[in-house]
Amino acid sequence: MNIKNALVFCENRNLFIRKPNGLEYEFDNVDKPALGFEFDVVVYDDMEIKILEYNPSLKWEEQEIVELNDSEKEMCEQYIANSEPPEGVNLHSQMAERLGHYCRNEHEECAMVYGFRDLQTVLIAGREGSNHPLRGNARRVLEYIDNTHTIFYNLTDEMFATKEDLLKDFDHYRRQIPKAQMATGHVDLGNK
Repeated sequence: MNIKNALVFCENRNLFIRKPNGLEYEFDNVDKPALGFEFDVVVYDDMEIKILEYNPSLKWEEQEIVELNDSEKEMCEQYIANSEPPEGVNLHSQMAERLGHYCRNEHEECAMVYGFRDLQTVLIAGREGSNHPLRGNARRVLEYIDNTHTIFYNLTDEMFATKEDLLKDFDHYRRQIPKAQMATGHVDLGNK
């Protein structure tokens, strides 16, 4: 897992931190971090720049941007190393939340694959006693959701039982959730 540290302090006084293990957290409306050099805005991520005097009347591209020197980059790295996340923020909960979002997106994708525009319609069409023309498809979507929820809860149990420094990267857990795809065989597309 090769994750780049990040520190971003924006013009709105929000501070974003990313640690080497992938933990990300943000502090809103805070004082400027004491990095040991002058700036109004600093971005130490994909870009490594600072803005000495941020002018709110100018667009971002029009600001006077200065590249961070090696010493300033080292000060950013030191700040990141010493930074502590807010209470209750940890890599376990962050990864579980990301995996939950991924599952919900896959559920919505599965519903669309089977001809539904939303999960509410799936629930209505798939209910017991339904005469909806796509009820078979709705039940396939519900089975997929049930299956992925079982896998999701097993994975999150595994995550929370693992020491933070032994967690695998997010993609390891994401790849264990089956992708939404059309089942082969007798699939009702509602064209009757």
